[in-house]
Amino acid sequence: MLLMHPVRFFELLPKIPDMRAPALFLIFSGLPAAILWLLFWGLYPALVAVVLPLPLSFVLAGLYHLGALGGRHGYVVTWRILAYPLGFYLPFAAVPLLGALGAAYSGLVLMGLGLAEVQEIGRPWAGLFCVAVVVVFGAAYYLLSVA
Repeated sequence: MLLMHPVRFFELLPKIPDMRAPALFLIFSGLPAAILWLLFWGLYPALVAVVLPLPLSFVLAGLYHLGALGGRHGYVVTWRILAYPLGFYLPFAAVPLLGALGAAYSGLVLMGLGLAEVQEIGRPWAGLFCVAVVVVFGAAYYLLSVA
């Protein structure tokens, strides 16, 4: 449903009270990501793909929550908004060309829609904040990969 009807998905998200679902989704989406990382990059990146998504989601949710301050819901809902696009992106991150496309779609489109629909902060502000986050992380990734 996240791929075909993301707006509807994010409309339903705050109505579902289960707090374990996003964490379990991140853990289980880390398994196919680990298999792809193992095939493309080796053992250590595959282990990172299993362990890192959940703690990374907490940090990224804090960053995205800064853009949603004054929104309808608190940090926990922002984390839930972030967990699903992040879990969707994880398997694509291992594939060389699909990683950048998946990051752009997850970071710009899905996160922008999620923040705008659930937090009710307005699509222009959500889009602008998501572009800023993607530019900062894209530049950091580029500088770290070149250096």
